[in-house]
Amino acid sequence: MRMRSALRGLAFFLAVALFGSVAQPPAFSVTKSEVDAACASSSAQYAVWQEKQREADQAKLAWEQTLGEIAALEDQRAYIDESIDRRAGQIEASGDEINELAVELYMEAGGASSIVLFAGSLDEALTGNELLDAATGDSMAALDDLLAIRNDLDRFEGELVQLDAQLREVEAERAAFAETVLGIADEANAEFNKLSVGCRDLTNQYNREQAAARAARAAAAGGRSAGVGAISGFRCPIPGSSFIDSWGFPRSGGRSHRGTDMFAGWNASIIAVADGTVSIRSGGLGGRTIWLSADSGYGYYYAHLSGWNVSNGARVSAGQLIGFNGDTGNARGGPPHLHFEIHPGGRGAAAVNPYPTVAVACR
Repeated sequence: MRMRSALRGLAFFLAVALFGSVAQPPAFSVTKSEVDAACASSSAQYAVWQEKQREADQAKLAWEQTLGEIAALEDQRAYIDESIDRRAGQIEASGDEINELAVELYMEAGGASSIVLFAGSLDEALTGNELLDAATGDSMAALDDLLAIRNDLDRFEGELVQLDAQLREVEAERAAFAETVLGIADEANAEFNKLSVGCRDLTNQYNREQAAARAARAAAAGGRSAGVGAISGFRCPIPGSSFIDSWGFPRSGGRSHRGTDMFAGWNASIIAVADGTVSIRSGGLGGRTIWLSADSGYGYYYAHLSGWNVSNGARVSAGQLIGFNGDTGNARGGPPHLHFEIHPGGRGAAAVNPYPTVAVACR
């Protein structure tokens, strides 16, 4: 096992070396003091934009936390559903045993007992004095077990009602966030566009260089959560989008998030990040999806599209329009966004955190 892991790591290292996919961070050409100087004439507006940007990031974080709450509640609900089914099966099996006991007691009483009537109403029988008085030994143990199972079933059904109420409440919060996330992001963009051209240009350049440096440091540290850093020739998959690092956030079914959610308006353009071949699919959690198998050997996964602008098996070039932003799959009812993944080993291989890479390309 260790040998296979080592070989996979060596293969990834050689792929990077051969294809030159991961770019080295450029030397800083813009300093913070130069940004401050360029933005001095609009410093008040710069502060307004930064505050609005913080609000936008907090809104996206709140959205992710809401998804985590829903995931936890859904997992808990699935456990309770399973427990109810299991208890119901146990009651059915135990009910047959109690029925046999009732018939036996009925026969012993020479037909005078009314216990046999309980066959159509198990709950009445379990609480009736006649059956309890007549049962002894193993029969009493069977009745005790059945009563315990019945009480468990009642408790689980009560918990299910409470969970469903909580889920409705959190789902309502999710629906409210659907508009808030995009609204605040649009406001942040509007405030940024009020800055002078020189201030915007230097700010974008500074942010790109800082993001590239952070990505390089993270990639050097290693691990799937660190990503691979800046990739040479990589294009932003959805220009103008807004996103945070949501790698590892909880999802339903015990899953964790293995991509970056990139928020943008309905039908916003989705771009091929590299040259390669695409496969399109509809269905499952991702809804309308695209797999881009890049010439470099990397695989890129796009999910929740509203539609495609390419056909299955088509060759595409970096920067080409390949689809449109939406909320298909399990994103239905939320803010439209692209779920984007990077797989350095290609389709079917493990994903790595795409945030460091898109943070460089999309600034």
